[in-house]
Amino acid sequence: MPCFYTPELKKDDRKITITGEEFHHITHVFRKKINNEILLTNGKGLLAKAKIENINKKDLKVLISEIKEEKQSTPTIAVAFPLLKNKHDSLIVEKLTELGVKDFFPIVTKRTVRQATKKIIEKFKKVAISAIKQCDNAFLPKIHEVSSLKELLEKIKSCDFQPVVALEIGKHDLLIKIAQNYNEKPICIIIGPEGGFNKNEIDLLLEKKVPTFTLGNHILRAETAAISAVSQLLGYYLTNNSEYY
Repeated sequence: MPCFYTPELKKDDRKITITGEEFHHITHVFRKKINNEILLTNGKGLLAKAKIENINKKDLKVLISEIKEEKQSTPTIAVAFPLLKNKHDSLIVEKLTELGVKDFFPIVTKRTVRQATKKIIEKFKKVAISAIKQCDNAFLPKIHEVSSLKELLEKIKSCDFQPVVALEIGKHDLLIKIAQNYNEKPICIIIGPEGGFNKNEIDLLLEKKVPTFTLGNHILRAETAAISAVSQLLGYYLTNNSEYY
């Protein structure tokens, strides 16, 4: 059953009106008709079953038959990623939303190719919305404002994440080994840009005592590294803690 994003949905709603992009998706993309059933999510934990009651030119009304308050999944993982060319950073948001990442921290570095625009956070949010709809996920991840690496480390600390960073040059521990030291603390994985962090940025990370890890003996593109790191971390958590199943 297709799922649609309705942020205005509340726990005690029995009927709501849907307009805008979701109205267009329901009526023109999915071609849903009166009495068809759909799923709704508000991105804050609610997942509802609904039936289309009426369709107008610019909106439609649905009757809600059931609303469930979903429990936020664990573990809590965040990812800091560089802005990438050819929208590969959108791929990071899409795929890691599917994997359950809770927070995204876009960053710009000395080697970042693409610069931030006024609408970039809104674009990332739309990608995340599309991903939760595809997976019937009741929780929309938080997309933080674009920041520098120095600003990022301050943000991560204020959000109570333990930062860890993937580095290509030098000898580093495996991510799983690092995770063993932080079982009770949410982890934020930091991924570098095309060409990696420069010397000053690496010095800053080492000065702040950010644990470093390797993803193996192959050089990975940033989007591949992000997906690989989250997958490894999830694999570790699933293997070592039954509550994550």
